[in-house]
Amino acid sequence: MASHNRWSTLLRRAGIHAENAVEYVQRRASKRLNPDQRLHVIAYCGFGVRHEQGWQGRLSGRVLMYRDAFTPSASDLWNNLRASYARFDTDELAGVVVEADIQGARASATTDEEGYFTLVFSGTESTDASTLQASFTLPQYNDFKLDGDASVILPGNDAEFGVISDIDDTILITEATSLLRMMRLTLLQSSATRVAFPGVAEFYQALHAHRNPFFYVSSSPWNLYEFLTDFIQLNGMVPGPLMLRDFGIDETKFIAGEHKDHKLLQIRTILDTYPELRFVLSGDSGQDDAQIYTHIVQEYPGRIVSVYIRDVSDQWRDRLVQKMIETCQNHGVDMLLVPDSLAAAVHARSLALLPDEAIDPIAQATQLDKTLT
Repeated sequence: MASHNRWSTLLRRAGIHAENAVEYVQRRASKRLNPDQRLHVIAYCGFGVRHEQGWQGRLSGRVLMYRDAFTPSASDLWNNLRASYARFDTDELAGVVVEADIQGARASATTDEEGYFTLVFSGTESTDASTLQASFTLPQYNDFKLDGDASVILPGNDAEFGVISDIDDTILITEATSLLRMMRLTLLQSSATRVAFPGVAEFYQALHAHRNPFFYVSSSPWNLYEFLTDFIQLNGMVPGPLMLRDFGIDETKFIAGEHKDHKLLQIRTILDTYPELRFVLSGDSGQDDAQIYTHIVQEYPGRIVSVYIRDVSDQWRDRLVQKMIETCQNHGVDMLLVPDSLAAAVHARSLALLPDEAIDPIAQATQLDKTLT
């Protein structure tokens, strides 16, 4: 077994180095033959903190070869399928220098083999703004298109708590427990036609209260970033940084980062960035959210206010969640397995996380869906 694993690792490394070499030659040839070729920079909303001397923040993104994208449609399934394919059929660019400026704070980074970059800013002047916009330049290239969200959020001192939410089957109906149904929804529908769980937008807006920051941690690939941000906007969800996963290969595995490891790492990063802030965790029973959140409850005593797990699975998985509920209770944290957003909101109101008047809009949205179905 050890010999097999060693050979597998060597083969993966050889494949990665060969792929990198081919991409390097292609990139050099393309730049020589077409030095004015347009690039596509996708910026991912970042986050940061304020301090006495100013502020600090991080902003990530990706550089790709530009190509005309297919526009998703509410009715054209074939066009939606082509748009879905285009999200994953990308030409990444390694070795591209990316520079950005936020209110005089400059940062520079070079893209890795999958085209990703991370910029670290350090502002020396205080600011009251909750969102800071970045301007980008690519010194080596003449033209590029910027998409995504080139901003860094800075939670204010009035924030009472933060919220960390999953996406699939937590806010977005994905049916991840069925691979066939999940693929059908992902490939054949657009962000405009995908359906949010009833009441979740109203619930999240009440928790947000124009001051409490939101973070979305998901195992969905970065290729879906623009699709997911469009979905969040179209459905009136609270905007916030998305922390997704790279589906490329690295030297030890074919998908870089296991599901649990990825989500644990990102949640730890958020909690460590805001050590004075407590958090509400929101997920679903379809995969491992209950187990991951229980681990966080144990690892960060006193930092988690409550945990809400949307019930989307069978009784077998529900029994596993019940064990996690008991563990969290032993650590003084309520984890609830809830049928809908209203049940979570009622509990949140009991903890004074949202006001009494917030319940009616959530109840109306939830009950309306039940009436229609």
